[in-house]
Amino acid sequence: MSPHFGLMDETKMSKVDALLLRCKLHWRCGVRRMRDNKAGTGLATLYDALLSAMRWYILTYLHQELGDNGEEKLENERFVFSLLRRAGILDKSFDLKFIEETVDRALMEEDISSEQARVITQLEQFLTRIGVLPFDGAQLPPEDPATF
Repeated sequence: MSPHFGLMDETKMSKVDALLLRCKLHWRCGVRRMRDNKAGTGLATLYDALLSAMRWYILTYLHQELGDNGEEKLENERFVFSLLRRAGILDKSFDLKFIEETVDRALMEEDISSEQARVITQLEQFLTRIGVLPFDGAQLPPEDPATF
């Protein structure tokens, strides 16, 4: 079950607010899953947090760059990465290829223990740089045990 399922009603929120809350809920759950040695689901959840944060950033700070069909374009990961690169937000300090390959390997249940810390550090640094981290977890709805 998704970490945000039942904890937010996107129909009652702006797209920007929904993306930010989704990012925070997925970050919290992904970190917990990693601590619980669930690397595959943990990294996939953290990757979803990353994508939500990137989409939030674009809608918040680069909305004018979207053009026509902006929300539809935001669903395309490659478009999101490209727009953030052009804006100088996604730079060489963030190894997106490494992140994606490690997530894929974790989902294939390969041992990624030697890469795990580097992935989390890169995600933390990027999410801090764009203003998503840190956040007060106490302001989030309590976790649903079904996401454990």
